[in-house]
Amino acid sequence: MISLPFEVPWPLSFPSSQTEEKDSFDDLYGEVKASSHPWKRSNQLDKLLSKPMSPHDSFDFAILGDSEPGRFWIFRKLFSEPAVFTKHLLSLRNLPLDFMFQLGDMVSRGTLENYRKFFQTLSSEPPTIPYLTVIGNHDRSRPNGRSHSKLYRSFFGQKTNYFFDRGPVRLIILDSSRAKITRAQLRWLNLALNTPLKKIVLTHMPPMSLRFWNDIPISCRGGFKKGSEEFIEMMARHKVDRVYTGHIHAFAVCDYKGVRYVLTGGGGSPLFPSGVADKFYHSLRVSVSPQGIKDKVSLLSGENFYIPEGKVFLNKFQI
Repeated sequence: MISLPFEVPWPLSFPSSQTEEKDSFDDLYGEVKASSHPWKRSNQLDKLLSKPMSPHDSFDFAILGDSEPGRFWIFRKLFSEPAVFTKHLLSLRNLPLDFMFQLGDMVSRGTLENYRKFFQTLSSEPPTIPYLTVIGNHDRSRPNGRSHSKLYRSFFGQKTNYFFDRGPVRLIILDSSRAKITRAQLRWLNLALNTPLKKIVLTHMPPMSLRFWNDIPISCRGGFKKGSEEFIEMMARHKVDRVYTGHIHAFAVCDYKGVRYVLTGGGGSPLFPSGVADKFYHSLRVSVSPQGIKDKVSLLSGENFYIPEGKVFLNKFQI
C-alpha cells in the first residue's frame, strides 16, 4: 500500500472550463438582466399610460433610428462620430415630449457584452420620459442569416409585435428584424389597423417593394422582401398616416399610394454609402393632434426643419 505525504480529497473533483464559462455567463446575464429591468416595455408602458389622454388631446414624441456603433473598427473609423447616441439623448432631455421610440439596431450584435455596454450608456444619460423599442436585425443573435432574439426578448419583453392607443392615434410596432413579415404577422397587423383613430406603424426595416431606398445590391441589406407587397397594399387600404423605418443609415421621405413613409436611420450608427443621398445624424420629433401629424427633423448641430405637408419624394435623385 502506498502512503501519500498529503491528504487527497474524496471524491476527486476537477475544474471544468465549461462550468466556469457557464458561471461567468450566468453572472454576466444576471448583471445585464438587472440593469435592463427599468427599460422593460411593460414598465415603460405602465409609466406612459398612467397619464391617460383623450382622442381630443395632442402630444409630441421622439424617434431615434439605428444607434449600434458598428461591428468593425474600419466602419467606425471611416463613417462614424463618437457618442452620437448619447448626444441625441441629451438633446431630447429638455423637450416637452410624451415618450420616445428607439427604432431598432441598438447593438451591433445581440450578445450579452454588447447589451451590457448599451444599458451602461443608456443608464449614464437616462431618458426622463418612457423609452420604447422596436427590434432590429442587429439586436438578434446574428444580424443576418439564421438567428434568434432570446436576449432582446428577455431584456425588453417577449412580444415584438404590439400596439397601444395614445390620444387620437394608434401606434403599431411590427417586427421586421428577420427581413420578412409572415402571414401570421399580416393577419395580426390587419386586425391592429382596424381602428377609427389615426394610425402610425413603426418597423425597423423598410419594405423592399418600395424600391426607392432599396437599390443596395446585397440580399436583405435594404429591407424586408417577403410580405413587402402585402404590407404596402395593407398600409394603403387602411389609410395609414405614417410608416417610420430605419435600417438604412440615412434620411428620406416618400409618399406612396397615399401613405407617408419616413426613413430615419440617423441615431448614431455608421453612415455607410448607400442609395440614399441624405446621410446625416438626426432625431425625429413627431407632433400628433386631432388635426394631423407633423414631423420635425433635428440635427446634432441644433438645426431643425419640418417635413413639408404636401406630397414629398426625397431619395437618391433628390426630386
